[in-house]
Amino acid sequence: MRLLGTAITFSLIAATVVGAADAQPRLLDRLREIRAARSGKTGAAGAVSQTIRVGALDRSYLLLDAHRGAAPVPLVIVLHGGGGSPETMIPRWADKARAAGLVIAAPKGIGRSDRVGTWNAGGCCGEAVAKGVDDVAFVRAVIDDVSRKAAIDPRRIYITGFSNGGMLTHRVAIALGDRIAAAAVVSGAMFGNESAARTPVPMLVIHGEQDAVVGFTGGMSRTGFVARAQTIPFKPVRYAVDFWRGANGCTRAPVVTQQKGYTTERSSGCRDDAEVVFYDLPQGGHDWPGSTGGRARFGRFGGGGTAGGDSGPAPIDATDVIWSFFQAHTR
Repeated sequence: MRLLGTAITFSLIAATVVGAADAQPRLLDRLREIRAARSGKTGAAGAVSQTIRVGALDRSYLLLDAHRGAAPVPLVIVLHGGGGSPETMIPRWADKARAAGLVIAAPKGIGRSDRVGTWNAGGCCGEAVAKGVDDVAFVRAVIDDVSRKAAIDPRRIYITGFSNGGMLTHRVAIALGDRIAAAAVVSGAMFGNESAARTPVPMLVIHGEQDAVVGFTGGMSRTGFVARAQTIPFKPVRYAVDFWRGANGCTRAPVVTQQKGYTTERSSGCRDDAEVVFYDLPQGGHDWPGSTGGRARFGRFGGGGTAGGDSGPAPIDATDVIWSFFQAHTR
């Protein structure tokens, strides 16, 4: 059972919510992963598991190298949501990586099992926060490790994250702006305790107004076990957009465009061309819009669709939108 997909994240009590109907599929998935690991693969679209030492901890990430030719290529770091794993992010990016010749790194959060990981994003979530894990240092170490193993263009290193992973994405962009060319957050949040950004970073924010997990208007999550994993209320999505407008020195009024099923707000006139783009999905829930891989099987939170909001076709494909945004920015 995958705990991070388009339906819900942050399952810090996964063992108590997995029903008997899900036990057999999860066991089969785990057996496949074990067999793949023994052959040096992870079973996630051909990505290979890597282990690095960060402080006193052994941390791991999946590496998908679709690099072709001799020229250095972009690195995209993809952060899963709380209660998820790298295997839930790789399928969302595998086709794009192969089409564009990208290198994808999917780090693994801290959790009670290999399938349940969280990130310390300053106000959430779970075990990573309780243990004070330095996940920004982990991401920095992943960048360094991948750069030694693959032909990475240091001017085209990008990061994106979903939910709890999106929260950490904000933290990484703030702390590692001298290395990150652009960042994108899907269904994430800030907490109001962030440091000032070291340097302008182009930022893309995607969020659904019907999100029942990381609420569009902020506060404690309406999903009980997520609220219990928080130490600080979420700030509204508008707070995060305005934070990056200020950090990037955007002086022009945002240009707002209405599309079918969503609104885009683009802030330009920013230092170092570090624009801030906001996709507002009025019927969107807590999901990675357009995802066909890594979907959750939490039936009680939307039957594999969205956690709150319309379970019909998404008006955008988040992976396509994010990669288009990344392509426009080089550090």
